[in-house]
Amino acid sequence: MEFADESAADHPFGGTLTAPVKIRADLAAHLPRARMVVSCTLDASGNLKNVRVLEAGPAEMTAKVIAALRSWKFQPALRGNQPVEVTAILGFGIDTSDRF
Repeated sequence: MEFADESAADHPFGGTLTAPVKIRADLAAHLPRARMVVSCTLDASGNLKNVRVLEAGPAEMTAKVIAALRSWKFQPALRGNQPVEVTAILGFGIDTSDRF
């Protein structure tokens, strides 16, 4: 996961941004060997919202990952001691080295 606080421009020296920590991030078993990239917002409560597929995998994989994301939960990112909403990029880069 890569993340950024888009509101940081409003307070660039407002404290250190601490990374979110996953609490629950289960995926379906036996996903196809493919790559998928998703953009979303991780809110101050630790929930994913506004999920957008940036790079889709096979249709079945994409559907399973999107369904799983609904139940994912994180400790939110923190600026100082305050939970903050961040934009996150999630990459599902299942090893595709056997394709070469």
